Amino acid sequence: MSGSMGTPVVVERPTLRRGRPRDDRLDAVIVSAAVAEVGAKGWGGATIDGIAARAGVGRGTIYRRWPSKTDLFQYAATAVMRPVEASDSGSFVEDLFAAVLPIADMLTRPELAALLPSLLAEAANDPSIRQTLRTFVAQSRQQAIEAVERARIRGDIVASTDAETLVDMLAGALVYRRLLLGEATDAAAVRALVRQAVQSCATPTSTEEDS
Repeated sequence: MSGSMGTPVVVERPTLRRGRPRDDRLDAVIVSAAVAEVGAKGWGGATIDGIAARAGVGRGTIYRRWPSKTDLFQYAATAVMRPVEASDSGSFVEDLFAAVLPIADMLTRPELAALLPSLLAEAANDPSIRQTLRTFVAQSRQQAIEAVERARIRGDIVASTDAETLVDMLAGALVYRRLLLGEATDAAAVRALVRQAVQSCATPTSTEEDS
């Protein structure tokens, strides 16, 4: 087709989307089923068929979203994280406490309490599971790392403080208390751990102000 001056007129056809739009609610159902399946059977025993049965969907519904069990759990590792609003009160103790408490809360959630031991055991020999855990850990500790960095910039803690190491110490203590010792990781326990960690890296000035 040509215009009045002989210039071709290009008629754009509307882009057609095939299939139905992805249902985020169904994603959540599948993620919950996946967590329950691994919690009940362990990573090696969990199957896509088992997850599909728990979710009440066909296995094709899962494979259209995630090509493998590992991909599904990479997604689940981020999906089960509850968003935490960053706290910047100016107090290192309070900001670190607000950032670490959600980590402790996750350890008490039944679905994660059943899932983590199995994943930790499998991660020792399976690189894909280690990567899944890395994804989960990276998200869960980010707010705490940022709280440490802000405190270092303000001069509340010594400049040589390594933010990731300090947060790993706190998170590791929580996992040890909860999964190995079976002890509480409630707000009181978290606050005690945070105060001890802060004292270990505080500058003399900030220590005097806190006392």
